Order: sequence, then C-alpha cells, then structure tokens
Amino acid sequence: MSDKLPILVVDDEEQVLNALKRLFRKEFEVTVSDKPVEAVELLKEREFAVIVSDMKMPLMTGAELLSQAFIHSPNTARILLTGYSDIDSTALAINEGKISNYVSKPWRNDDLKNIVNNACEQYQLKQSVIRLQSELEDKNKQLQNYNEELESKVNARTSSLTNLTDKLKEVNQKQRKLFNDVIEMINLIIENATGCDDGHIKRVASHCRLLAKNLNLDKQMITQAYLCGLMHEVGKVSLDDELVKCTENDLSKEQLLAKQQNAVRGAKILEKLPNLENICKGILHQYEHFNGTGIPDHLIADNIPTISRILAVVNNYDKLLVGRVTGEKMQQEQAMQIMRPLAPEIYDPEILKAYFDLLSSGKVFENHDIDVCLGVNGLESGMQLTQDLLNKQGAVILTAGTEITPSIIEKLRKYEKDWNYIFNVFVQ
Repeated sequence: MSDKLPILVVDDEEQVLNALKRLFRKEFEVTVSDKPVEAVELLKEREFAVIVSDMKMPLMTGAELLSQAFIHSPNTARILLTGYSDIDSTALAINEGKISNYVSKPWRNDDLKNIVNNACEQYQLKQSVIRLQSELEDKNKQLQNYNEELESKVNARTSSLTNLTDKLKEVNQKQRKLFNDVIEMINLIIENATGCDDGHIKRVASHCRLLAKNLNLDKQMITQAYLCGLMHEVGKVSLDDELVKCTENDLSKEQLLAKQQNAVRGAKILEKLPNLENICKGILHQYEHFNGTGIPDHLIADNIPTISRILAVVNNYDKLLVGRVTGEKMQQEQAMQIMRPLAPEIYDPEILKAYFDLLSSGKVFENHDIDVCLGVNGLESGMQLTQDLLNKQGAVILTAGTEITPSIIEKLRKYEKDWNYIFNVFVQ
C-alpha cells in the first residue's frame, strides 16, 4: 500500500491532466478524471487529501464540482484552476465550493506545487486533530458509562446508609483515579509531541492553583486554574515539530503567532468534553495581552478570563526558568526582571505582583507537591531536589530526591565561582 497522500485532479483537457499528473506523481498518489460527474463518484468512494479542479468544464463547472466535494468529503482541501476572465465564477466557487485556494492559468509549476503541499499539510493536521478528538471522546464515553454504572449501584444499595457511604467513597476514588489517568494520558501526549519532560506542565498547574488560592478565588475557580495549567499545551500535539521544539526567540513573528495557535486548537479539542467550558476559555485566551494586543480576540484587561491571566504569568515565568524562551535557563530574579516591565502591557499587574510576592515569601514551600526554581544562595538545608542537577558539562552531579545540606550548598557555591557557572536548582 502506498504511503503517498492521494490527490484528485479534474480537467476536461487530456493534455492538462497529463501535465498535472507528471507534476505530482513523484510526491502523491494521483488520480485523474476528465469528467466532473465521474469525479463526484470517486469522492463518494474514497477520501482524497486534495482535489484540484479546472473551472470551465462541460456538464459541471469547477465551482459546482467543488461544492459537491465539500458535501461528500468536507476534509478534502479544494483548489480551483481558473482563468483571469472567470472572476465571477471564482467568487461563486469561494462561496459555494468553499475552496482552499485558487490558481490562475497559466500556472507556475513551483507555485502550484507549493499550494498543493500546503493544502496536504493542513489535511494531515486536521486528521491528527480528529484522531485526538476521537481518543478524548472515547475516554469521555468511558466516564459516562462508568457514571451510569455508578448510579445503578447506588440506587441498588439505598437500603443501607453505611454500605452506601462506603460505596460512594470507593467510587469517588475510582472516578478521581480515572480522571487523573485521563489527565496523565494528555500530559504524556503533550510531552511526546513537544519532546519536553522538564516538569513544566505539572509545575505550572500547581503554581496556578496556589496563586488562585492566594488571590482568594472560590474553590471552583482554584480547581479550574489547576486544570487549565495541566492542559494548557494540549493543542501543541497538532503543531509541526519545528514550531513545538524551537525556543521562542528563535522563531519569526509569524512562526511565533503560528505556535501560539495551539491555544485555539487546544480549546477546540477540549470543548468536546462536558463541563470544561471555563477550562476551554482559559486555554483559548492564554496569549491575550492586558492591553488588548494579544490573540485570538484582542481582549483587554478584565475582559480576559481570570484563569487566562493567571496562566499567562505563571506559564511565561516557568518558560523563562527552563529555557524555552531564550534557550538558556534563568534564575528566579532574572525571570522577574524580564517580566516586571511588561506589566501592564502584557500581564495583569496585580496578578504579576501577587505571584512574585508569593514566590519571594517562601509560602510555596508550605505546599509539598510544588517545586520552585532557586539559585544556590536561596537554598536551605532540608530542601529536596525535584530534578537532577547538571554541571556545566551536562553531567549529573546530584540526582532528584537528594536532600540539601550545608555541605552541598558550599560545594555548589565553590563550583559556581571556579567555573563561572550559575546553577538553576528545582527544589521543594
């Protein structure tokens, strides 16, 4: 079976069909047809990544064919070949056929190939999102089925209050475990797509929850802030590896905007799950700017959801620490110095101050499931490493779980002085 993506080319001129088949046959599985009606039947039988159709054909125009293509194969990208005299017909094709692009005759081979290649990439992206949505929907069905089973069991045991209480506890534990399993599955998918296992997602989620609690938000908002942090990168599974794995400062403005579209895609994926409306909104608007210059909706100040404003501060701070922005890891004060001048243009100034005050107060250490990044001078005896500590050459010198002692602190200070190196230490 061929690994090439299938494309369909339709034109009533045999010479044009032969030329297009020669142009694309090395990269794609090309099916050609000189009859639009026949092409419609082909679309009913199988799905093509792209259909390229001439505008002027007997019995059926390109606009009519692409309109039929949208009905029978909506995921197929639709490209129209048209002459300069067909402007009105082209407009019709855009409205009725919902074409992805159109190319004027005579075309340049390189331009046409680029357009078809881009359309195929978009088709593959859609397929990836559809697969992920299907996986999430399957998990949701499992949850629904389990809840139905739970209701049946509870109704069957209403005669005994003691047994009912015990059963509810057991079921709640199972539900929580199943929910955590779903979240863990999402995290594994994200880590696999991004190639990052630096603890960023869980750390961001924990810090979002702690900050929301410190801002005196209600219990529901605190939970939503935590879940938003856990799933804020789910849309990255649909991005190209180049966008996902490059540091932000290495990307052009256009590439950075494309990378930030993961928020929109993540929200689209999660909206399929019930009761996650606020989580979807929080993820969707995580790249909004406080002054209204962000994406996707240019929301301003308090119009931006609170959990989005929390996520923006915590997420960007942690990305600076782990090197996702500049490629170099930073210490706490360095990251703060970069972010402070960006309020109120980028960040909510009240939330930014509350978070930095929280980090500086040491209250983070009252929550044993949360780790923070410190320089050597901020370390204290009894703290515990949450990540392996590497030296300048990249070798592990202290493993995760090691308890910090005065002797370790002194040795790290000496190493920094001798090697002109600054450690970035994650502890709890």
